[in-house]
Amino acid sequence: PEYKEREEDNMNGADTPIITFNSTSLDWPAEDELEEVEVQCAGRAYLAYESRLLSLRDFLHGSSFHANNAVDSSAADASAAADESNKKEYDLLNMSEKKLDKLNYYQVLQRGLPMHSSTEDIRKAYHKACLRYHPDKTGRGEEDAVFLLVKTAFDTLSDPMKRRSYDSTCHFDESIPPEGVEEQDFYTVYRPVFERNLRFASFNDPMRNVKNETASGGGGGKKKGKNKKNKKGGSNNGGGKDNKKVDKCPPFGDDDTPLDQVHSFYEFWVHFESWRDFSLKAEKSTDHDLEAADSRDEKRWMKQEIDRKVKKMKKEEMARVNLLVERAMAADPRLSREKKREKLEKERQAEAKRKADEEKAEAERVAKEKQDAENAKKKAEEDAKKKNAKQLKEQQKKQLRKAKQQFRKLTMSAYQAASPNDSSDSDGVWDDMEKMNDDVELLCEKLSALELDSLSEALGGPNGLAEVREVAIETAAGSE
Repeated sequence: PEYKEREEDNMNGADTPIITFNSTSLDWPAEDELEEVEVQCAGRAYLAYESRLLSLRDFLHGSSFHANNAVDSSAADASAAADESNKKEYDLLNMSEKKLDKLNYYQVLQRGLPMHSSTEDIRKAYHKACLRYHPDKTGRGEEDAVFLLVKTAFDTLSDPMKRRSYDSTCHFDESIPPEGVEEQDFYTVYRPVFERNLRFASFNDPMRNVKNETASGGGGGKKKGKNKKNKKGGSNNGGGKDNKKVDKCPPFGDDDTPLDQVHSFYEFWVHFESWRDFSLKAEKSTDHDLEAADSRDEKRWMKQEIDRKVKKMKKEEMARVNLLVERAMAADPRLSREKKREKLEKERQAEAKRKADEEKAEAERVAKEKQDAENAKKKAEEDAKKKNAKQLKEQQKKQLRKAKQQFRKLTMSAYQAASPNDSSDSDGVWDDMEKMNDDVELLCEKLSALELDSLSEALGGPNGLAEVREVAIETAAGSE
């Protein structure tokens, strides 16, 4: 007999080589003599098959998410549809337990069933799966693990909340690139990570798709419920965020992307709103089954424990996204160039400011030195003037003192010459010497040195005393 083994998945579309074993009836051992051995699978087709099971290939290929983010979405969807139509369905009955565990609920219902499929598509896939795996068809009983898996998959995906929780943890790579990614590797390393995390963007929320389906075919009853909800105050999320829906993420771009678009991209991720629901994961991690609670109090306690775990996981998820954004911004060569340019601009401005400050300080110093020099010169001139004025005043005092002495001496000599015998017939200028001395002291007190010198010269004439007497009378009258 001839045994052929052909793998179903071939990424390159080439024919898979056929493995042929030739044997005769004489060489074939008896069934009880067959030895169980472990076969190591290999080959391109098997690697493609395993990569799909392990989600190394894009799990969202062909979905609305993939169509929104592909370079040529229409061509990609057409290619994906063609590939899926040519693929055979998984035979769950002949798959090992290990391989069954690798399948997600979408693949359990139908091979190639994309995530974010409509409720109707999931229902159709479940009906087809029931035609193959229902106990009435297989005869394996109601407790058949395969049928129970199909039923569990449908129960989960048909319930919007359960499906939301399942999609949040279904085959998702949470890893983020490490620090120190080289600039030449930045785009190839970070682009797929951001595209992968867009799975949990608000515009890819499964609940949003369910609401859209309900709104499109719900009828009057749905509208009534919507109005009633609005009367209560809007959606559960609250606020105005639902009114301003974000329908797409700004492109990641490349090395030539303008900076304003780069900032818009990171602005989206800094304020990233994730719909990821950790209720199912928290319930499994806490090992609490709400349906198995013995009392209302126990159920309430379990619910509180699960909610506390959900909040912790949500916080960790946002911390992971924030760390991704921080590392990407730190490694982004476009932002690095902008930082360098801003740094150089700041250094240039600082240098210009420093030079301006130095020039200003130098100008102030020169002006201060000039002002100090002018003040010093003015002070020196004032000091010199004061000194000269003092010397002049001393000189004038000395001259006045000398003029007074000379005037007194000449006046006395002229008086004695006019009255040699001290008689009273001395031309009648003064009655006695005491009155003469009074007039002389009055003139010395009131007249300047020049005036006194002029009177002293007049004393040399024949009417010198009379002139002195007349000046004394005028000076006394002026003083009064």
